[in-house]
Parts: sequence; C-alpha cells; structure tokens
Amino acid sequence: MALKIFLTGDNHIGKKWNSNSYSENLKKELREARINNLMQLINFANDQQCDLFVIAGDLFDQVKVAKREIDAVGKILKEFSGTVLVMPGNHDYYDGQGKLWEDFQKVKGDNTLLLNKWQPYYLDDLDVVVYPAYCHQKHCQHHLLDWIKREEKGVLHIGIGHGALQNLSPDLDNRYFQMTERELEKTGLDLWLLGHTHIPYPGEKEVQNQKIFNAGTPEPDGLDCKHPGYAWLITVEEDKEVSGKLIETGIYKFYDLEKEIQHEFDLEKLVEELLQNNPERKIVRLKLAGRVTRELLDKILVDLKEVEEQLAALEIDNSLKLKITEEDIQKEFSENSFPYKILKTILEEDEDALQLAYELIRGCKYEN
Repeated sequence: MALKIFLTGDNHIGKKWNSNSYSENLKKELREARINNLMQLINFANDQQCDLFVIAGDLFDQVKVAKREIDAVGKILKEFSGTVLVMPGNHDYYDGQGKLWEDFQKVKGDNTLLLNKWQPYYLDDLDVVVYPAYCHQKHCQHHLLDWIKREEKGVLHIGIGHGALQNLSPDLDNRYFQMTERELEKTGLDLWLLGHTHIPYPGEKEVQNQKIFNAGTPEPDGLDCKHPGYAWLITVEEDKEVSGKLIETGIYKFYDLEKEIQHEFDLEKLVEELLQNNPERKIVRLKLAGRVTRELLDKILVDLKEVEEQLAALEIDNSLKLKITEEDIQKEFSENSFPYKILKTILEEDEDALQLAYELIRGCKYEN
C-alpha cells in the first residue's frame, strides 16, 4: 500500500513584523496567518488521507515564543489523522535547555513525535524508519549526517534534515549545516525531506523518481519571497517509486513591483493587476517610473489611493517625472518672454533638461 507524506517546514510561527510600512493591525494579522496556515495544511493533509505530516525544522521562528502560540500549534497538530513528525531547525533548535520544546511536549498530542535525538525512530505501524538531522544550535559549519547508518529493520528509510542544500541555498560563510545532494545520497536512505531554504525543491510542480525534497515556506514571509507559499504532497509506492506534487498554500502574498507609466492605459493595466486575485491579501511595494503629464500624475495619485484602501498594504516609491508640454509653458510664461523661448527650444531637444529648467525658472518666478 502506498505511503502518503505531507511535507512542510519553515512555518516560522511567532514571527514578528517590524516594518514601519505596516500597520499594527496588519502585523498582528500576518502573525496570526502563520497559525491559520498550519491549520489549513493539516486540513489538506487529512483530506488527502496522508499517513505522515512532516515538519522539517523551523516550525517556530525562534526558541522564545509566546506560550499561547505553542498551545495553538499543539492543538492544531492533534487534528491530523496520522502521525506528525516535528524536527527542530536552526531557528527553533533543540539544545536540551530553554522552555520551547519542554512546553511543546506538554501540549502535543499522542500522534505527534518530536525528533530531538540523533537516532533512528521506528514507526512500526508504517514499517518506516526515520533519521532526523535536527539542529542543536542556530549556526553550524558542518552538517549532521555522519551518525546515520541505515538500519536493517524497516521497509522505508526516510531522512529529515534542516540546512543549506548546496547549489540551492546561498551559504557563502558556511554557517547553516550545509550539505550536498551527494552526501545525502551516500547515506543510503530511500528519501530525504529537507527544510531551511524558503523556496521549494525541485522547482517543478510535479516530479517522479525524486529522492530529495525541500519544503519551502508555506506562508510567504516578506518581499523577497517571490512565490505564493508551497508544501509537498509526496507518495511512495510499495516498490519505492516516489512522486511529488507541489501544493500552493499561502494566505498572504508579497509583491515587489517596478512599473513604467507613460499613458493612461498603463495606469489602467496596473490598477487591474493590483486588484485581481484577493487584493485584501496582497502586500505590495511599488516603484513607479516614467514621464507623465500633470493631469495623469494627479489621476495616478487619486487612483492608487483608492487601490491602497483595498490592499493589505501598499508602499509606493514614486520616481515619476513630469512631462512638460507646450501648454504648460504657455500657461506659465508669456509667448515672447525669455523663459518661454528658452523652454520652447529645450522642449524639442531634451525632456530631462526641460523639466529641470522648467522647475528652476518657475521657482525663480514665484520667489520674485
């Protein structure tokens, strides 16, 4: 009978948001979204009749997390119909001290196993042996795979690790338990389930005969997160053939956009893009470039103010330049005046120089 695994990690429950661009209410909602996201993952895994729910590190954002969040996590994990495997990562590392995992042990259900020892764990009902390379501290210059020796007992042998996978996760200073695919393969295990890197691996939506999976974060955590949140649904057949399906999981989504506006239809296209697909769950940083008329600039400011009210958050870097028209020059300066002649000449040659000259001359005019 096939074994179905739901793989997640880097949930970072308890994450605090310090951006001055976000309201206090939004910061609270983002923090709560990570807990709500976990509940959604459990519900999905139950719907898919998964046997294992694997959290490959960094379930929590740090080793000091509010007790109410630990309690909430314990309660949610109890809802899974199969076995939950929770392994400490480098953010929520286990060193035998601190209260995080002590408190977690008190509230977790009987279906949840904390993998906090470098030893094989036998899941006899599934005929599975699990080998956790859990993190004992936040930083480490070497991986924690050397203890692993494939056991004779068990049909399926699964490794769970947390750290930088070479060529996937940048770790130039070698601080994050770095490992290579070759090192994972040399352990002789049938399957490796990883966490740490916030993008999923492999990058395809569906894969066959893959032995190494990285969860990615299920809930986007900032503007540098370019995906909508992912987790893996993995199936292992009786002949150990492995298939994986990437599942989109995020509640909030972050967008870091650069848009050029020259005409009104550029603005219309931008507004349409911002307001599609659950705008109330979008957090957007928008850089505007281009050269527009004064009338269009006014419309941009009005329209984006209305858009902002429908988004979770909108931060605008306005680098738009004003397009000076002959009509603008005529409104400000008499036709035979020296400024008029100068600006009219520049109008035909250099728009950047025109804007600078226009503002300088206009400034001098009103100062006098």
